[in-house]
Amino acid sequence: MTPQRWNQIKALFNGALEQPIETRAAWLQRESGGDATLLADAERLLRSFDTLGGFLDQPAQVAPEDVSQATLPGGEGEGAGWRAGDRIGEFEIVRTIGRGGMGVVYLATDRRLHRNVALKSLPASLAGNPELRERLKREARAAATITDPAVATVYSLEEVEGHLLLASEYLDGRTLRAVIDDGPIGVPAARQIALHVARGLRAAHDAGVIHRDLKPENIVVGPGGTAKIVDFGIAWLQHPTGAPQTKLTHEGAMIGTPAYMAPEQLIGGTPDARTDLFAFGVILAEMLSGRHPLVAPAPDSAAARDALARQLQAVADHARHPDPTQRFGSALELLAALEGLPEAAGTTVAGPPVSDDGTARFWWEFHQGAAAVSYAVLIWPVWLARAQIGGLEGRGFFIATTIAALMASMLRLHLWFMSRQHAAELAWARRRSAPFIRAADIMLVVSLVIGAGLVAAQSVLDVVLLGLAVGVAITFAFIEPSTARAAGLE
Repeated sequence: MTPQRWNQIKALFNGALEQPIETRAAWLQRESGGDATLLADAERLLRSFDTLGGFLDQPAQVAPEDVSQATLPGGEGEGAGWRAGDRIGEFEIVRTIGRGGMGVVYLATDRRLHRNVALKSLPASLAGNPELRERLKREARAAATITDPAVATVYSLEEVEGHLLLASEYLDGRTLRAVIDDGPIGVPAARQIALHVARGLRAAHDAGVIHRDLKPENIVVGPGGTAKIVDFGIAWLQHPTGAPQTKLTHEGAMIGTPAYMAPEQLIGGTPDARTDLFAFGVILAEMLSGRHPLVAPAPDSAAARDALARQLQAVADHARHPDPTQRFGSALELLAALEGLPEAAGTTVAGPPVSDDGTARFWWEFHQGAAAVSYAVLIWPVWLARAQIGGLEGRGFFIATTIAALMASMLRLHLWFMSRQHAAELAWARRRSAPFIRAADIMLVVSLVIGAGLVAAQSVLDVVLLGLAVGVAITFAFIEPSTARAAGLE
């Protein structure tokens, strides 16, 4: 799905929200201009948006077997299979903590190990459904392959008295949904939560698991801002050999929660890691503003003018780009971008900070571009010196100097491009590139000095090469650090 198409759907969706419910259908028909696909996509979102809570926390109900459990407030609720005090195998039920179309989740005590667990089972009426049993087994396999503190640990999958039971880590905390409902999350706290979630996604994707239903309800925030991803009920588990998994859904079915689904996921496309990254971008934007991005933008605030907040928003926007090829390429790239941001919120100012958009950043970019061009141009006098030196020494001098100059030049051009196109990732890219740039610069200076010695007394090229060596040394030892500090990059 192209960005233009996604913008069409959002425009139609937002316009429909402004219409009275009784005239909304007719308005949609008229404004869609006969585009049946556009109309269907907008109607799909609107059906889930009838109540904001339903839109934000319920999976799309395409077929009964495609619905994962949705976390609900505590309490037994109507129709619970077991109640407090009931024993099923070695587990003793404490209370019901969640219920949905596919599973009921209980807080239970494992009497063997004397620890609390989150115990998930199929509702009594569906306990014998082979497809749902296979889904629960798949959830267990998916989560069990992931070993990371940011993902809830699966302890066991057991069958007791005909009931399939999935026991996993019980998390004593609040869902991210409950935290967001209290209002926008502080910028440093949002960054901390985002880091945990990104690490969990990296671990999941490295294990070949695509969550497909990442949303605030499936993230539990614990003490100190720790966060863990839960509920892999509709996860896509890739086969170790790369072969496609056995399908348990209808062809083209829409699986997930519409508010957090990528455009390609909305139309039933094959999921990949980038579908989870889109959901992450939506969640990060929602943490910062307290409102879902599909809703009208939140009013301007001091937090929105915070330097770190703007950088986090840039990460969120990149992650939720409508075109999958324009998002982060992997959870590892996403995590690196977040880790490259400062630890604490920047100074809140009335306008953009100098380090983001001002003169200091311009001069840093100018320095990178000028150095890159200069290093490329100096290959010409090096070529002339090669002829003066001659033989293997001349060729060796030319090759070594050219490699160093091109490496230093290309890496600086890369940073210049990152600053212009992907500012949120600049700090990470610069940190990764710095050792190689410094090595190339030092190699270039040494090579130029050696070349000057080899060509000495043959022509004035020795003076030129020494001058170039001094210029390169001043560039990387003095000019570059000072412009980077002024731009807030050091």
